[in-house]
Amino acid sequence: MRNIFAFMAMAVLLVFSQPAHSQAQLSRKGLDKTDKWIQTTFAKGAVPPFSFILDGVPSEKFIKSWDYKKSKITVQGANAVGYSIIYKDKKSGLTVTATVTGYTDFEAVEWVLRFTNTGKGSSGQIANVRSADFSLKDKGATAYGLRRLRGSDASVRDFEITEHRLSAEPLKLKPNNGRSSDGVSPPFFNITAEGADCGIVYSVGWTGTWCADFSSQNGVFTLKSGLADADFHLKAGESVRTPMASVLFWEGKGKMAGHNLFRRFVLAHHSHIVDGKPWAPLAGGLDWGDPAPCNEYTCLTDALARGIVRRYHQLDIMPEVIWLDAGWYSTYGRSHFGGDFTWGEVGDWHCDSERFPDGFVNLSNLIHSYGSELMVWFEPERVVKGTFFATEHPEFMLELDDEWQYIYNLADPKAVDWLCKYIGDFIEINGIDHYRQDFNTGNLALYWAAADERGRRGITEMKYIEGLYKYWDYLLTRFPKLEIDNCASGGRRLDLETISRATPLWRTDYQYGEPLGYQCQTYGINMFLPLSGTGIYKTDYYNSRAGYSSAAVLNFDMLSGTDSAEEMRRVYNEYKAIRPYYLKDYYPLSGYGDVSASDSWVAYQLHDASDGSGYVVAFRRPDCTQSSYAVDLQALSPNGTYIVTNLNTGEEKELYGGDMLSGYVLRLENAPDALLIKYVKE
Repeated sequence: MRNIFAFMAMAVLLVFSQPAHSQAQLSRKGLDKTDKWIQTTFAKGAVPPFSFILDGVPSEKFIKSWDYKKSKITVQGANAVGYSIIYKDKKSGLTVTATVTGYTDFEAVEWVLRFTNTGKGSSGQIANVRSADFSLKDKGATAYGLRRLRGSDASVRDFEITEHRLSAEPLKLKPNNGRSSDGVSPPFFNITAEGADCGIVYSVGWTGTWCADFSSQNGVFTLKSGLADADFHLKAGESVRTPMASVLFWEGKGKMAGHNLFRRFVLAHHSHIVDGKPWAPLAGGLDWGDPAPCNEYTCLTDALARGIVRRYHQLDIMPEVIWLDAGWYSTYGRSHFGGDFTWGEVGDWHCDSERFPDGFVNLSNLIHSYGSELMVWFEPERVVKGTFFATEHPEFMLELDDEWQYIYNLADPKAVDWLCKYIGDFIEINGIDHYRQDFNTGNLALYWAAADERGRRGITEMKYIEGLYKYWDYLLTRFPKLEIDNCASGGRRLDLETISRATPLWRTDYQYGEPLGYQCQTYGINMFLPLSGTGIYKTDYYNSRAGYSSAAVLNFDMLSGTDSAEEMRRVYNEYKAIRPYYLKDYYPLSGYGDVSASDSWVAYQLHDASDGSGYVVAFRRPDCTQSSYAVDLQALSPNGTYIVTNLNTGEEKELYGGDMLSGYVLRLENAPDALLIKYVKE
């Protein structure tokens, strides 16, 4: 009898552990008419391109019999159409609403699912939510490959380009610790149809634990992506949203056609735009790194900060944004992070009254008088026990046993509303222009799990992530000129939702100022994300150019006189000249995979397709014995004539495009060194 019960229990377990299966097939046909494509793909009586399990039954078994309602909706932004498509179980009252957006200037469609219980009792048990569940068969495709980036864990290999040839055995991915790009992969994937010169870029918008399974068999690509570990029921009247699924279709020679189309798509539809342009500032630190026993900015004073700002202006290298990082607030002298003055004692968001007796008003006014803006660091989600947030609102805290810190509960709407007003008022009173949010917790998922009620695994995460978006959207609405810098121990919260609201100005916490790592990370992250930044610490070619990207922060030693004012100005002006090209097309020139060897070259190309101009950026590493390096430039006209300038020496040459498309030789006599080449089409 025990064996029978064990067998029955195992059978039930298998039913609940099986992933939902969908027969939805996406097609390229009709993409020129986005509106019609959406109506066809999400039509009444069709299996939609998502799935879930309800009380052990896959949604494909019942979704076509549910009530169906479709209505056109207004969506933000130009060149976009939207639909609300509601599937409802009349008997239980459970509804699934798919909010679908299509982009008429790109062949791109994305959707977000919301589950709502309109019944009087608890819903059935919902599991294996896959926001995207579909297959794709491209004419001529023999197999499919996938290109992605390695996630961030503060290593030299952050954002390394990784390639896979897909097979029947799924490639399974999900991030670590509840942060969307922690360790494994930012959720941006270029899937290429081998033999067909086409593909899709699939992206996830979810700043928590998403999952994605990719497979290919007999020339058919299959994707299942959604919530990694949710198994829940909804109470009466309760509603939760799930990850955004985004599909960009592309065609062209080579995988970079898909990457560059996606970069343009991000700039057009998934970047926060103020005054008609995305935010990629040249920022300046306040001589970062206070001397021991201080750390970060824990000993910075108002007078010293204003003195450094005046120094920037005096040297004619005034940044567009002055960056005030961690340590400006009151602390309690505990030593979890080491030292007597520690930036990590977060949770008391008041200016240290001894160091900033008037808050930031004097500093902000000075910065504004120079035509620049002030950005200030916050970390509101992490709350050390005993600090102001913890004692003022203990009911807003998520807790783990034996932990010395809480997590501020963004799953609680009252907590979100209080935080919105508190931080919003602080920003307004202190004349802060831009908001930098960090998040240095590696076990967020454990806090979520501890807060979940029995039978409702994943509820806290879903509501928390939605609360985070509500908080950021509040700030962006209250302050129309405000921009958000998204940091989470560097670039560990990168996904389609965060990049739509914020720019990662500090994309890795890898060794600050270490040039080889910065070169590798720029090389990789630009495959998908045109907006990101890191630091510039020194003025020599090798170190300074390693810090170039669409955004950057000057971390020169402004007080000791290590670097000359002339060299600082040279870097400042050179960077501002090349910066716009990081928003153009991007081509890696040194292959894919691990490019971190210290005895090698690495090079990439920035190309403006509108006028044929561009830059080549190349680095000869310290242990490299080769003084020359041949690269194949991309996107040039074979019969076109180009004026090519070596910005190291000032030497100009006139070359045919065809001579640079194959075996163009770069030279540097010394190692380490960096080469910057500019080309202009005549």
